[in-house]
Amino acid sequence: MTREIVNIPSCPFCGIDIERPEILGEDPDIRLGKCSCGAIYACDESGKNMGIAFVEALVMACNKDWDKAWGLSEDQDFKTEVIEHYDIVSHFVVPGGVFDKRRISGVLFFVRLNNPQDIQDIKNDYKVVDTESNKDEAPLDMKLSRTDVERLIASYDIPSILHRAGKDKRLIKNLQRLLYSADPIIRARAAEAMGKVCAVISKRESKKISRLIQTLLYSIIDTAAFSLGAFEAIAEIIVNAPDMFEGYVPHLYQLLSEKSRRPKALMALARISEVRPELLRPRAFYLLKFLNDDDPEVRGYTVILLEKLHASELKSDIAKLKGDMHKISFYNNGEILTKTIDELVYTALNNL
Repeated sequence: MTREIVNIPSCPFCGIDIERPEILGEDPDIRLGKCSCGAIYACDESGKNMGIAFVEALVMACNKDWDKAWGLSEDQDFKTEVIEHYDIVSHFVVPGGVFDKRRISGVLFFVRLNNPQDIQDIKNDYKVVDTESNKDEAPLDMKLSRTDVERLIASYDIPSILHRAGKDKRLIKNLQRLLYSADPIIRARAAEAMGKVCAVISKRESKKISRLIQTLLYSIIDTAAFSLGAFEAIAEIIVNAPDMFEGYVPHLYQLLSEKSRRPKALMALARISEVRPELLRPRAFYLLKFLNDDDPEVRGYTVILLEKLHASELKSDIAKLKGDMHKISFYNNGEILTKTIDELVYTALNNL
């Protein structure tokens, strides 16, 4: 009666029993393995780093070629499966979630390329476009190379990128790569461009954009190294097609409960509130507590958000932050601006 039910882990693609994963990738917390059918699997022992597990498995499936990995599309180029309640200590799957008086939260994330022999180096798929001299003459169906997209983002030439929206299948992937740039202005501009491009594509392929938002949300639940630019990109996608994607706002709202995610979540919600303030207007009093947060970014972004929500009933609470000289940065029209919280309060009180 006390026997705990366990299963030997097997590949969800072929059904063959798999070996215990080992440390093979860049992250020592993620263990990897390979099934005889070609599927790569990654183990996340905590069950909280599935985004990292997915990335590690996909990159390993592409022979550690990051460029190739970012150029692939789910379903079209690869498939994924997940096995929950995996215990790496015993190498068992524990459906009940408890084994040997231990809670089992591990996850096995599987990735298998559809046609690995047919996936060529994506560098060979691009045609170089002289965007400076032939911007108007270039055919609409001509693809932008990764370098082209980087140059256009650096020069804040979003119209030239938008010109190819829906015609260049690699465009979103190239923009997505820039969300992980070390330069915050490149990340922010790439997010803005992605939002505009997705608005065009969503008119014909809304499911594709929904999957993209889900992937970005998936990355946010992991370490900060994998969520760079994700908040901004989700916000811009919703801003540019709110009728279609405003249903994802609650997911961002829930992240306010996580201290490490709170600043970026507030920043994203403030951006969305520029076009859909009614979505968060009933929650204004809940946001009030963040004006007293010990993180200056949280206080500053809360002031901006409450201003966008037209929360005039909270003017006296916002006014209490007068004299707060901590500085925060935010993106606006292609530039990163820096202002003190005192300046933000002054603007908010005037507008309210």
